[in-house]
Amino acid sequence: MFGAVALVPRIRALTGALRPSISPISTMAMPMASYATSSIRIGNLTPAQPKKQNKRLGRGGGSDRGGTSTRGHKGQKARAGDGKPKPGFEGGQTPLTRLIPKRGFTNPHKQHYAPLNLDRLQFWIDQGRLDPSKPITARELYESRCIHRLRDGVKLLGDGSEHLRTPVNVVVSRASRSAIEAIEKAGGSIVCRYYNALSLRALVKPHKWLAKNEPLPHFADPVSHRDLLWYSSMNNRGYLALRDRQAHASAPEAEAPPS
Repeated sequence: MFGAVALVPRIRALTGALRPSISPISTMAMPMASYATSSIRIGNLTPAQPKKQNKRLGRGGGSDRGGTSTRGHKGQKARAGDGKPKPGFEGGQTPLTRLIPKRGFTNPHKQHYAPLNLDRLQFWIDQGRLDPSKPITARELYESRCIHRLRDGVKLLGDGSEHLRTPVNVVVSRASRSAIEAIEKAGGSIVCRYYNALSLRALVKPHKWLAKNEPLPHFADPVSHRDLLWYSSMNNRGYLALRDRQAHASAPEAEAPPS
């Protein structure tokens, strides 16, 4: 037994001598032709396989997802569409959106003016936010935060006319008859001026053009028949009526025809 144990080192030495010496250097030095690799061609290219395959439903009972395709038997959740009805679905009865008829319409040409009452105008003057010695336009009203949302202009209303005591020169888009009477009764003046979107933006924010060294756009005149009639009326203190009056006043009087 002890003799067999003594022979173990000699047997290991003999077997180690019979093994071929394989080193990493000799392996790397082997020519590429020794590897059995297939050539890459356009015919054997395949897309990269995803890490997780999608579940295939309804492909037989052997796939464990056949038959009802993991949806169970019948019912709303077993139907197409993932069992989620559309918004407004009321279980089959006529929804409220179809039950009530349509009424009215939205006028795309309607103009929205920022309302301004006379009592608020007087309060802003008393606070020192507005200078009554200068013309008060939409720019001064917007910068002083007397109005907050300026869409198509400013409309002056006559509410709080008993509080107005300061004569002011106001230039707005529209004004009510009571507001016109109160302004003129206090010793002021009012002019209703038409502004389109571009001219109103240039009036309120002229720095947008001055920063680019561009000239300010000219004020546009109304084009619709309704606006032309409104701004040509002296009862509304329209600027077209005032311009015509100034033109007639500055024109020389026509000579009387010979008798």
